[in-house]
This record gives sequence, structure tokens and C-alpha cells, in this order.
Amino acid sequence: MKRHPIRILFLLTLGLFSALWSLNSAYAGTFQIAPKGNKKIKVAVMDLISSVAVAPYVNNWYKKHAAERKWELKIFDLHGDFANARPTMENIITAGYDAILVNWTDFKYYDDLIMKAYKMGIPVQGVACGNMKPGVVSHGAGTDIPTGGASAQYLCSRLKEGQKILAYHDPRLASSLDRFHAAKLAFDTYLIKVQELQFPGSGDPYQVCYENVKNALLADDRKEIKGIWTPYESFGISAARAANDMGRTDVIVVTGDDSPSTYSEFRNLPTLQATVGTLGFAPIWTAQLFKNLDKIFAGKPFADGEVWFMLPYLVTRENLPPKGYFFSYCGYRGKPDFEVK
Repeated sequence: MKRHPIRILFLLTLGLFSALWSLNSAYAGTFQIAPKGNKKIKVAVMDLISSVAVAPYVNNWYKKHAAERKWELKIFDLHGDFANARPTMENIITAGYDAILVNWTDFKYYDDLIMKAYKMGIPVQGVACGNMKPGVVSHGAGTDIPTGGASAQYLCSRLKEGQKILAYHDPRLASSLDRFHAAKLAFDTYLIKVQELQFPGSGDPYQVCYENVKNALLADDRKEIKGIWTPYESFGISAARAANDMGRTDVIVVTGDDSPSTYSEFRNLPTLQATVGTLGFAPIWTAQLFKNLDKIFAGKPFADGEVWFMLPYLVTRENLPPKGYFFSYCGYRGKPDFEVK
């Protein structure tokens, strides 16, 4: 396949500019409250959708860090409905929680409530929540452009110019759009034809994706579709199952993120070929959020508007780690990272 080094360099550089833009859009100030002392700390987690496999793994780390500090922690599941974000955030603030963590729910849906919490001395921290907004104390920004670009470029490397793929994503989420736009640039660079499908915004994401992909493959009577790109593992696993159930083992499925179930499905679904993830770093970045709270609750000044990143890694069937481990550049020793079910 013909290579286009200048455009690929642009694709990689775009990720850096995205990072710089996120940093530039942070509203830096100093957040400081009176020390909490012996007060019983209550932490709320607003989680976009707790049924996807990434969520319980991350939330269990939150629970572990909270338990070590003898803090109370409660998960508020939005069940994938962004309309629930505002009333849920309002209820959390009214209930008197001392801190709020937000999982992958774009700040734009409740931005005025973030500032309300800030003025009340309630720190809001987010993980992969889109563009920064005033009042966010700290944000673990998703590395979405490198994630989408790397998974797409891997898929392109397995295809020929002019071949066709499905690209399935959720346009409501900034992270999904960023990943898709980066992927689309890769597909355009490698002259891959793209048939775009979008999650309609309601229903079980696994099942809806499965049905949509299955219908697309049913309509593909000439078997022109040779690959499927998705931004998240919930879609990727469903797409791989659809292709597998349709007997389309010629289809290569790539995705993003890497919960323990992703590693299991690599071994169960021959159509699932690659993912780009960061969840192996979850013990580190979840601990960072709680270390920030330690400092804030001690009454120390905190330079808010903080943005930080975890660089993603590409996992394929060729570099798949041993059972029970997340991908690592440093080898696999000691106790496994998770229990294999």
C-alpha cells in the first residue's frame, strides 16, 4: 500500500495540538477551602454509564482509594442519558457532597453547575469529559485523537487502497467525535472508503450497535466491507460479535479502550483485532484524583484548571498480554492486574 508520510505526520502532530488546545482552554486559578479536619468526607461519582465494562473497573479503584481514607463514596449512574446530567449534578450539590468526580460526561451539559459547586467550595474533577469549563479543578483529558488515529491506522495497514469499512460512533460525545475525526483522516490518507453509522442515542449501546452492524453486513451481499472501526470497546465488542455471528471472519474490527473484558474477547472473537487503551494506568490516574482531594481537604491552595494525560498504547492479537494482565511495555511479572472470568 502506498504511504503518505507527510499526512501521517500531520495526524500524529494533530494529537499534540489537541493537547495544547485543551491546556490553553483551562481556566487556571487557585482553589482553596477551610481544612475539613475530622469531618466525614462524602465523594460523589457521576458516571455516564456504569453498565459498560470500563466503568466498574475505574469505579472500583475509586472505592478502594476512598476506603483507604475512610471516606464515603457513592456512584450516580446516568444510564447513558445526558439529560440526567443536570438534575443529577444539582442533587449531588444539594445533598452536601464534599467532592464530585465525573466519568466521561462532557462538561458542556452542566457547565453552570460546575461553577456553582466551585463557589460553594466543592471541587469537581473529571475524566475524559470533553473541553474544559470554568470551575473544573482537575481534568484527566482523554487522548482521543491519538486513540482514534492509531486504531484507524492499524486497520488501514491491514487493508488495500479502495477497500470499504464501517465506522460506528456516538456523535453526542466529544471524545467519540474526536476519535472519529482522527480516524477519518487516516482513512482518507490511505484511500479507504468509509460507511458511517451513528449510535441513535437511546437503548442498550451493546445491543443497538450489534443490530446496526449486523444489518449493515446483511445488506453487504457482495462482501465489500472489510473492516469496522469503533471508538469504544462497548461498540467494538458488539461489532466483532455481529461479524462473527454473520460468519464474516474476513472483517477486521478495531476499537478503543481496554477493560478486562476486552482482553477476554480478544481470545473469544477472531474478528476483534486491535484496541488502543489506557486503562492499565487506571491505578495511577485514579490515585491522582484522590491525592488532589487530600491536598484540597487539608486546606492547601490548589492551582485549579489542571489538565493531564495518559498516553495510549496499541494492543493487537500479536502483542496480547498473558491472561489477567493489561498491556505493558515493561513485561509481565507478579500478581495479575485483574481476575479472568
